[in-house]
Amino acid sequence: MFIIVIAFVAGAILLQWQPTLPGVSLLLLIPPLLLGALKYRLIRIPGAVVLGFLWAALDAHLGLQSSLPPELHSRDILVTGTVSSLPARHDRRTAFEFVVDEVIYRDKLYPAPGSVKLNWYTDTEQIRAGDRWRLKVRLKPPHGFMNPAGFDYEGWLFHNGIRARGYVRDDPLNQRLGEGGLRFGLLRVRHHIGSVIDLQLQQGRASSLLKALVIGDRSGLNPAEWELFRRTGTNHLIAISGLHISIVGGLAYFLATVGWRLLPWLALRIAAPKAAAAAAQVAGTCYAALAGFSIPTQRALIMLTVVTLGIILQAQFKSLRSLGLALMIVVVLDPSAVLSPGFWLSFLAVTVIFIGVGYRTGRQHILVSLSRVQWFIGLGLVPVLLIWQQQVPLVAPLVNLLAVPLFSLLIIPISLGGTLLSLVWRDGGYVPLITADWLLDICRTLLTQAALFPLQISASPAIPLYLWVALVWGTLLLLLPRGIPGRIPGLVMLLPLILHSPVSTPEQGEFRFTLLDVGQGMAAVVQTRKHTLVFDAGPEYSPGFNAGSDILAPLLRARGINKIDRLILSNGDSDHRGGLNGLLGKMRVDSVLSGEPSRITEVAASFCSAGFSWSWDGVSFQLLHPAPDKNWRGNNASCVLRVENAAGSVLITGDIESAAEKRLVECCLDALTARLVTIPHHGSATSSSKRFLQAVDPDYALASTGFLNRYGFPKATVVSRWEAQGARVLDTALTGAIEFVFNPQLGIIGPDLHRLRARRYWTHRPETNGGSH
Repeated sequence: MFIIVIAFVAGAILLQWQPTLPGVSLLLLIPPLLLGALKYRLIRIPGAVVLGFLWAALDAHLGLQSSLPPELHSRDILVTGTVSSLPARHDRRTAFEFVVDEVIYRDKLYPAPGSVKLNWYTDTEQIRAGDRWRLKVRLKPPHGFMNPAGFDYEGWLFHNGIRARGYVRDDPLNQRLGEGGLRFGLLRVRHHIGSVIDLQLQQGRASSLLKALVIGDRSGLNPAEWELFRRTGTNHLIAISGLHISIVGGLAYFLATVGWRLLPWLALRIAAPKAAAAAAQVAGTCYAALAGFSIPTQRALIMLTVVTLGIILQAQFKSLRSLGLALMIVVVLDPSAVLSPGFWLSFLAVTVIFIGVGYRTGRQHILVSLSRVQWFIGLGLVPVLLIWQQQVPLVAPLVNLLAVPLFSLLIIPISLGGTLLSLVWRDGGYVPLITADWLLDICRTLLTQAALFPLQISASPAIPLYLWVALVWGTLLLLLPRGIPGRIPGLVMLLPLILHSPVSTPEQGEFRFTLLDVGQGMAAVVQTRKHTLVFDAGPEYSPGFNAGSDILAPLLRARGINKIDRLILSNGDSDHRGGLNGLLGKMRVDSVLSGEPSRITEVAASFCSAGFSWSWDGVSFQLLHPAPDKNWRGNNASCVLRVENAAGSVLITGDIESAAEKRLVECCLDALTARLVTIPHHGSATSSSKRFLQAVDPDYALASTGFLNRYGFPKATVVSRWEAQGARVLDTALTGAIEFVFNPQLGIIGPDLHRLRARRYWTHRPETNGGSH
């Protein structure tokens, strides 16, 4: 059975890597395939793979049915619906999910897109979970950035059921209509519990952590806290998942067993283990409800249900069979769960415990047993952690050896007990909650010290599949008890991963140019054989997300780059330098140039004066603008860089407008000719003058813009001008990151358009980018 389950899961995984979904007619094969697999043993395994593939395809087709009609993109529309998540408040912005029941545009009723993600830029705290509202909003399709080594935000939105995102417009029509239906009752209870915790811990130093543990509300955690948990390997302690459900279920089982045996007349009617299993199931279900039945808690609850039903029905417990049954139920209910790191971490942790602990004999001291379990889990989860985050802190097993018992035996029970007591007796619940807050603050302080430990295992995302398979298999072999053959070969199977160097660098005289998809801003990378130049750091979108740390740094690390030789910030505007702090926090930068160095306060920057040139690895770099003879400001102060080798040249123009273009045509006409150019000022109508276009005369003109941006960039007239000049216009909002390789022998290789190359069936594929209306 376990092999069949694995085959079914493999089919579901295979579907998630498809750029397009199979036709709906193929889904009709599901019933005959199921009957055939049940009847004929020979086809069960291949049949299970195909069934998993088609079942996941059916789920995906159903998910793609609800979408926002294109004619409503970025229009002022009136929607009616219910707040379907706990609101997350950030300064003057409140973010929440909203289930739309009705859409009206120009007095016409449209199909509702389902769940959308909204921001409301207001100081009000009147938005409550489970309330119905009528709102005027502007919505966009679920469009995210598409970059190599970047986070697939569109995939995250799709698999969380979010079909559009946007913001609430200030309007008198915005009105609360009352409470939502019964299905939102649990959400209102969670909101009330969160309010009680806030009221009790008004001066609490770890109240956001406590709410994350009690009701699964992690919106109050800042990026620094998440980075702390990641660097110490303890982020699993904050997300309510298998560990937390098992703690609550195990505690309920223990207490019910003790209490049941104190009442002999009850024990004679129902066996204590059965009653305790039922209590564990109820407790686990209630805790999962507190967390809103999030996907990780659903998986944990299914696993708990399999175990408790086995006890109640007196079924013979076989670890792999029970694990396989739970795995099958989870994937049948949610095929896209195979894309979640939590899915693999949950099941792999249980598998590791079964393999590492289940087949060993002899009694040991409890501390030795705990240490061994933490070692097994730490070793067994390395492959999954490397695949998803490419880094594993070596301090994690030691930290978890202390942190897991602290959370299991003290923090979680005290937090839950104090919360429940606060709901019925505020004064009585104050002391437990304050105690939990104090323990969490101490724990955070200790983690801060542990995070200073520098050593970690790293892996490139470019590692081929066969090496990942070898890593997983070798790790499982190392978990076997001593005396069982295979442990030494397991160690040998890890060596290729350590010795493998998948990063490819340009040849001598060659360079790679990448214009990243950073929305309404700019960031580009020029890489030669031994040097790296970054032109602009992109914008900062929020305190938790910026182009420097979340788009540029992952790309550079994936290429094996650990320092930037030169960073050019074309001007001081936020869309070009907003990601600077984030980039400096992730990467070493040797030198910084800018057209407006006085506006760069985070680091010492020099003026990028016209005429400055240098050569790296057979590639020439020359600054053409701004000239120091005039006091250029704003957009026209932008640095203009020419990069050239035997294959051709790239002209990177920043935000220059017609005045700077006129100066370049007059002073540097011969240097302007380029095979590739970045369209000045994102395609603004104030740039791309006729003489400048004729002087550059490129094969490709690249625009760095945000999808449906409020400026309407790139302007249609500007695009037409470049096309009339013979250039192929590419827009990062439509193509994702754009990459070219300038090879002296082969010429220009490209373009490589990341949105097209790395697309999945959920990837948004817009044809136009007309800006907001």
